[in-house]
Amino acid sequence: MSMNLAPLIKLLHGLDYQLDVPLAPFTTLKIGGPAAILVTAKNENDVLQVLQATEQTLTPLFILGGGSNLLISDKGFNGIVLHLAGDLATITTNSSENTITAGTGASFPKLTNTAIKMGWECALGFLGTPGEVGGALKMNAGTKLGEIGEVVHEVHAVTAQGLTLFNKTDINFAYRQTSFPDDVILTKTILKYEHPKLDQVENYLSKAKELTCKRKATQPKIRSAGSTFKNPPGDFAGRLIEITGLKGRKINDAEVSTTHANFIVNTGKATAKDIFELSQIVRQEVYEKHHIWLEYEVKLIGEHSKHKV
Repeated sequence: MSMNLAPLIKLLHGLDYQLDVPLAPFTTLKIGGPAAILVTAKNENDVLQVLQATEQTLTPLFILGGGSNLLISDKGFNGIVLHLAGDLATITTNSSENTITAGTGASFPKLTNTAIKMGWECALGFLGTPGEVGGALKMNAGTKLGEIGEVVHEVHAVTAQGLTLFNKTDINFAYRQTSFPDDVILTKTILKYEHPKLDQVENYLSKAKELTCKRKATQPKIRSAGSTFKNPPGDFAGRLIEITGLKGRKINDAEVSTTHANFIVNTGKATAKDIFELSQIVRQEVYEKHHIWLEYEVKLIGEHSKHKV
């Protein structure tokens, strides 16, 4: 990495950090170069220290969640990669108030399972979303059966100026997007479901098993970052890609999945460059045939990040 790390490292004193850390093992694609610095934050004060350090040194920063929904450049990330752990990765429940409190570094599948066992029918819509709670909040994870935005009561966050709180009414939740400012790091959320049905838990668990099996049957088992593109209004990205004749299209070991066309998979030793170039071909050919520009759902980190749409 080319950046001068000395001033930054001085500001990270006392934190848990490592230098020049390969990121590929942390991602579901198993692709990506190194992070200049990987910091593990265990509480909100750690996050505040990181944010203040990056602001003072103008260092780029991104949050490493569960490693899904990410395409990290082969050159890596010339800045700080922040991983949330400790207090920021816990889940607690309060059945008398019908609430779940979750750190944004907690497993979203675990949160989903917890909510279903509390009788939250909407949590059936969360099934199949990998990664961590923070990413699920940012992208308003869910399906027509329910989205996380429906049960958000409040969200705690950190900026370089300190701690902040978003109430439900402060946040706009839409399809695969929210109104959280770019300069905040979400740290904790309190979810509340008004009408849990404990007598339906067994039915919900049975339905969850059925939905999970159906999803596994229709999604590739090969390494991927999940859905590559957002569904355009009134249509499905996978359908558009498939009818354009792109299933099975390859660049080296990157391939448009033959199981589900909205997944670009790593069949062996694909690079981020391979995946990205194939995704650009998909966008171009879909546009030429259907006059629709597919927007990325996968998050582009590093040199490809300017191609957000």
